[in-house]
Formats: sequence, structure tokens, C-alpha cells
Amino acid sequence: MTQPPSARLPRLRAAVAVGLALAAFCPGPADASKSAPPPPSVLEPAAEQMSPKVRELLKNAKEGDAHAQNELAIHLATGKGAPKSPSEAVRWWTMAADKGLAEAQFNLALAYDQGQGVARDSARAAELYAKAAEQGQVAAMYNLAELLSSGHGVPMNLGQAAKHYETAATKGHVKSMYNLALAYSRGKGLERDDAKAAVWMRKAAEAGHPRAQYLLAQMYAQGIGVPKDSAKAAQWLERAAKKGHARAQYSYALHCQQGQGVPADCEAARRWYREAANRNHTGAMCNLALMLLDDKDSAKNSAEAEALLLRAAELGDPKAMFNLGLLYQQGQVLAKKPAESYYWYSVAARHGLSTAQPPRDAVAKELSRVEREGLDARVSAYKPKPARD
Repeated sequence: MTQPPSARLPRLRAAVAVGLALAAFCPGPADASKSAPPPPSVLEPAAEQMSPKVRELLKNAKEGDAHAQNELAIHLATGKGAPKSPSEAVRWWTMAADKGLAEAQFNLALAYDQGQGVARDSARAAELYAKAAEQGQVAAMYNLAELLSSGHGVPMNLGQAAKHYETAATKGHVKSMYNLALAYSRGKGLERDDAKAAVWMRKAAEAGHPRAQYLLAQMYAQGIGVPKDSAKAAQWLERAAKKGHARAQYSYALHCQQGQGVPADCEAARRWYREAANRNHTGAMCNLALMLLDDKDSAKNSAEAEALLLRAAELGDPKAMFNLGLLYQQGQVLAKKPAESYYWYSVAARHGLSTAQPPRDAVAKELSRVEREGLDARVSAYKPKPARD
């Protein structure tokens, strides 16, 4: 339900555009958006570097127009039509926010949340998000809920977070629908209710949220909050798979391979396993490798299967490690390699796969003490490789 602060940054940065759009379409009345002119701007010496539009905004902003101040700040924050100056953007947003302009309150909150142009201050960000949320800023409701649910910089309050998610969700905010569904399914901040979780998960899924589509599929597969329905589970998995969701691609491949909710289709299963494998899903790598080895052209496919298993094993998948140990031990499809068999069985056992211990001990009898000691040193030095993009 929650995300670490670093995971929020791309979303929060993108939300600045919300302020720009609102400023462009929400000109306020003169008496509500103007006040005494601000002190001279540090921008004036660089006025010749501004676009005509930004120069006009600067003129109106200096006269106290809150909407102009907000939109000018957006240009300064992004460097579009004016020299980029995050700190100057914060100065103008502060003026507009102090006049009560919701868009400026939201954008200033983003600046404090991210530490852009001002020292990072989550408590101040939450305060500003709350002010913007009170005026109906949906993105502010969501960001405030994120801070409250994570407790980052503010006291954690799951109940208040759930309320803000629900308010934003009822206004059509898709990520809030998803997080509200998670809150209901986990009983975090409100009473657990699988039926309500399914309702909101479906709304988010229908709006195109891939993780919601994947989790809704799991709910149909297990009958959680909805009647069990393998066909609907497969349908939602396929939709999430087409959006690039690796776990959905893997699960949909399983459905295609086993004929669950869809007609059995090994070619489709291979295709979706390959898609998931390309996104570093190690289970998909293992299953695709086994399908390739089970094919009538297994000899031709053995090199690709070995590469897939090695990649999954190097990424830390114990089942891939075990399968490599077995294949190297048997020497039927892949070349017999007792040393590599011992190594991968040992790494699998070290990663909690107890079934790898007996075959490892059997292979150990084919190796000398010196060979085993060298391999044991390799096992101790093993570290999973980071997944590549």
C-alpha cells in the first residue's frame, strides 16, 4: 500500500503538471488573487531570457495575481520559457499559496516533499497537502495519504490515510482506488472487507491499473471477495500481462500451459514466459527452460534452456539452482558436469532448499576432497547478481 519516499518522486514530479493545467484553466477573480506587490524579483536581470508569455506572467505576478504567480513558478521549476530556478519557483509558490490558491499549495507541497528548491520538510509538505486537499485537490489527497500511511516525516495514521484515499478514489483517482482496495483487503486503517476490496480493485483494474488487474485476477482465482472464476482470473491476467506486468505474464503463461480458464496453449505459454523472463521473472525463466527441454527439439533448445536456468540461478532462484544441479548430474540433455552439479546443489541448499542436500551428497562422491574444498569456497562467495533492466 505504501511506497518509500524515493519511489514517490517520479509520480510527484509529474504532478507539477497538474498545477500548470489548473492554473491555465482556473483564472480567479481579481479581488481573490491580488494583493500588495512582492519584493523585487531576482529574475528581473534575466528577463531578456524569458519567453513573452513568461514575461507577461512575471508582470502579473509582481502585481499580486496568485494564478500568475503559480504558473510563473511552474515555468521556473521546469526551466520552460525561463531560466530554471527551483528556489525562485518556491518563492512565487509561497506567495500564491499564502493567498489560498489550492494549485500553488499543492505545488509548494511537492517542493517540500521532494526537497526541490527548498530543504526537504515532510511535515510542511503534509500541512500544505492538507490545505489543498480541503479545497478538492485530488492529487493532494493522495499524496497526503501516502505520507500518513508511511509515517515519513509525519505521525503514521492509517485511518486518516484510508479516509483520504477513499475521498480521492470517489473522485476518480486511480491509484487511490488501488490503495483503498489494499487497505480493505489488509484491514489497514479500516475494518477488513474483502467484498469492498474487490469493488475498488475492480474499479482500479477497469481504469487500467496493471497491479490492480493482477490482484483482481488473484481474487477471482482464489474466490476472495468475489465468486471463484478461473475464466475471469485469466481475462484480468491477460490484460495486466499486455501492460507489461511481469507477474501477470508469468501467471497467465501458467494458465495457458495448464488450461486454467483458457484453452491449453503451449505456444502462448512459451510466449508469455519469455515476456516475463525478459523482465527478470526467474520463475518464468525456469518454466520456459523446462518447456524447451521437454520439447521434441530439446537438443536444439538445450543451449537456450541452460542459459535461462543459469540466469535465474545467478539472480538467486533456488529452483533454478536445483534444476541445474540435476541436469548437470544426469548428463542427458546437458553435458555431465559433476563439479557444477555439486556447486549448484550446494548453493540451492544454502538458500533453503533442503531437497538439494541428498543429491549434492551423492555427487560429492564423484569429486576429490580438493575439488570439493574449492567448490565450497565458490559456494561461500556466491552472491545473487542484481537484475538487469
